[in-house]
Amino acid sequence: MPSSQELHPVAGARFICERQDDGATPVYRIAVYAAGGATHHTELRWDTEGQAQVAPVLTDPWVQTELIKLARVLKHSQQQRLTRWRGP
Repeated sequence: MPSSQELHPVAGARFICERQDDGATPVYRIAVYAAGGATHHTELRWDTEGQAQVAPVLTDPWVQTELIKLARVLKHSQQQRLTRWRGP
């Protein structure tokens, strides 16, 4: 198991999304390891209209925006685990 220090990239952020249920509306636990050492944790789900909901809202606007972009991929694929790096 890598340490969280190994997960922080030099630039951008690494997003790790893990599905927590097998219901009709998936819920993902999100960990974001950002350059500079910041780590963010949140949950991602979709409302009844299909809009992505992040709670708690992430304090870094760039990280929040990138997570919403990844939400589209997760909504359609509904895969169990997704790991992605996103650059600034």
